[in-house]
Amino acid sequence: MSSAEPKTPAGFPSEAEAEARLTADRFDIIALIAKADRRREACDRRAANAYYSAAIRTAAARPSSDPAVPAQIERANAAVTWLAALFRNTLLDGLSAAGFPREEQHPRFRQSLDMMFGDTQRPPEYRQFPQKPMAHYYPDMTHVEFADTKAWDWVAKLEGLFPEMQREALALLERHDGFQPYMKVANARPQQDHHGLLENSDWSTLHLWQNGAAVDEHIARCPNIYGAVMDHVPLCHIGPRAPSVMLSLLRPGAKIPPHTGMLNSRFICHLPLVVPPDCGFRVGNSTIEWQEGKVIAFDDSVEHEAWNNSPYDRLVLIFDIWRPELTQGERDQVTAMFAIVDNYR
Repeated sequence: MSSAEPKTPAGFPSEAEAEARLTADRFDIIALIAKADRRREACDRRAANAYYSAAIRTAAARPSSDPAVPAQIERANAAVTWLAALFRNTLLDGLSAAGFPREEQHPRFRQSLDMMFGDTQRPPEYRQFPQKPMAHYYPDMTHVEFADTKAWDWVAKLEGLFPEMQREALALLERHDGFQPYMKVANARPQQDHHGLLENSDWSTLHLWQNGAAVDEHIARCPNIYGAVMDHVPLCHIGPRAPSVMLSLLRPGAKIPPHTGMLNSRFICHLPLVVPPDCGFRVGNSTIEWQEGKVIAFDDSVEHEAWNNSPYDRLVLIFDIWRPELTQGERDQVTAMFAIVDNYR
């Protein structure tokens, strides 16, 4: 593989032209590659990789009659290979600088990197609903749909504060102010409308902690909910990625389609605050009905879905914790890795 950075052909669309074409047709392969080229030239390499990859996927799924496409897809593949090598070197150098050279890495963490880079393959998992995290697969995690929370002493403490938390939740539902669609347009990346949920308020959230910081404006409206979580829950802190402490609103008749989350090194926890009848939740092969005031924890890298078949709003408090089986050293290494990833451009 050449170490030289790929070059954009003369006369290729500008970024503004590519965006205009993508607004008209988000499957425009040449426009996707042009957008990737311009992001690469701007040193926004994560976005460039996303657009090159989207072009490659689109060309495979929707073959184009444009004779210029095959050569440009070949160039996109070369660019993805170049970007992958650059990312690999950046990540490994960053981990070494953070005190985690390869020889000091936990074996499971080292294996996760090998799979991320494509050096080794993930072992086959012969089950209907395997762990399928979208961002990072951590090996040798026990397969869990719903976790057993009985041994976690913080659960009883949090549940003991439920009455005052529910009072705040009911007040929030009176006005719905501040709730935003969970799926929002992100113009910096190619994006698909997942089952009609993009910018759809049927599934909305009110974040109390987001992108690594407290959201004071929202906390002021439900200080007891926020205080209960921050005082008692061993949250999973991974820079701007986690925790995500939020109130999840599912409108009457709404459904969250089957999907998987980003990481399998954490559990997502729910504390149901307002749950009318005919609401349900499935993780893998297990289906439950939420019980108000009772914490559940689950692996969101396993396919899951939710529904509200009632004529009333459903409101659930959501936050994330580390999986207990990870050592502190592993947590530190995962956190260091994502700090590098999130600062990579």
